[in-house]
Amino acid sequence: MLSFRRITQRAMMAPSTMNAARDYTTTWSHMPGMARNGRDTPDLDALASQSWFFNEAKEDIDAIRERLDPSLNSFLDLIYDPEPQFFYWVNRVVMRLSDEAFLLEDSDLEDEERFVVIYDTVSALGSHCLGVLYDQQYHRASFPLTIENPDSVEPVDEHEGMWFPLETILTHWIQMLHMGKITTDPRNERDVPADEAKSRSAIGLWFWHPYCVAQVDSTVAAMDRYTAAIESHIQSLLPIARDTPLFTDAELDMASVPKECFVRPVLTKVNTPRFKLIAPGLEVPHDKVAFAARQRFNEEGRGKDVPSFLLFAASDSTRTAFFNEEIRRLFFGARNNVPLNEDDSVPTGLYSETFNRDEYDAEESGFRLLLPFALRPNLADEDCARRSDGTRVSSGSFTELFQHGVFYPFGGEHRAQRLERLIDRWTELIESGVWTVGREGVEGEIDKFQDADNGAWEDYWIAPYW
Repeated sequence: MLSFRRITQRAMMAPSTMNAARDYTTTWSHMPGMARNGRDTPDLDALASQSWFFNEAKEDIDAIRERLDPSLNSFLDLIYDPEPQFFYWVNRVVMRLSDEAFLLEDSDLEDEERFVVIYDTVSALGSHCLGVLYDQQYHRASFPLTIENPDSVEPVDEHEGMWFPLETILTHWIQMLHMGKITTDPRNERDVPADEAKSRSAIGLWFWHPYCVAQVDSTVAAMDRYTAAIESHIQSLLPIARDTPLFTDAELDMASVPKECFVRPVLTKVNTPRFKLIAPGLEVPHDKVAFAARQRFNEEGRGKDVPSFLLFAASDSTRTAFFNEEIRRLFFGARNNVPLNEDDSVPTGLYSETFNRDEYDAEESGFRLLLPFALRPNLADEDCARRSDGTRVSSGSFTELFQHGVFYPFGGEHRAQRLERLIDRWTELIESGVWTVGREGVEGEIDKFQDADNGAWEDYWIAPYW
């Protein structure tokens, strides 16, 4: 396989990147204008008449141009200079030469600095901001929000998976706008109903939604694809109609699932799997009474807006985990009063994410796979499970398998991996034959997930995404 260096060292910024930048600006141009003015912004001809980055009188602009790669200069000649608050996480075009933030790298460019911050991080996220960083040597970009993040992207040759064509970052942002994950709102904040305002987090004109209708639909579609992939290997399916929903609203009421949350519409729309085992050692919740009985995190006064629910429990109920600090932090946050004591047994399996509206980009469509064994038990083990950002899971963790990690190259930080992406990965494991299917569903015990620590980490790893 060609190395990252060989593939990219002669590369230039692709024309598709210019197109992605223009597409993003077109999408972006209507949204802040509506928020500021309560109406649509001017058409593209009017937008094109506005100043572009290099058309304005800027101090030392020629000196900056001389230090930029020709393709980066062309990119800046073709894009519009946005007003402040360009997106949820970024402010505007800044073109700040930033080699001083990357002391581990040697520039191969003779008189030019290698790293350029194209868009700076919005200041509302705190001090020490950095931004969308462009590597002029390899023509790849990443998004370290702050100056504390560079150890996740350098040395570049050791963090190849965290650098992407700039169009990849912009395309992800466009997707979030189109699907309604990030929006603007033309209404004055005082005119927004309290329940609606509480269900989103704001940075300037932009709003992050913990989940949106498009995410419910795409997650349901992913789960139905996964179910179909398994059922295609089973000759004798359970006598359940193909389009029977997994849960009714009444059954979810019995389990105290909130009326307004991501889990409810997913579980009432997804088709019931016509088999018993949905992953190694995890069972489909056909018994609704048992499903309600094993929920341990949904007690009254929980302090969290939406608790975690055990979606697919370990088929062997004796395979539990002891309640510990990691479980407490993920499922109860900073609460002092919790319904469990240290070393109490906790059912294991796939949980929905606990959602706390105090977090600025919390992801309600996320998950936590709680295992009955610790990952990477030997701290010195390097051939072990890894997270999306390429970092090894924490030694002794019970919940980090398939998760993002500590760095988010497309924006944000600290949110859980999305359930849709996990189900898509599991589908790949079925279709590739890594997981096999028997008469009751996916074969193997829950210990199968230990393969991630035994040389098969790539099978239990989800590539970086937003």
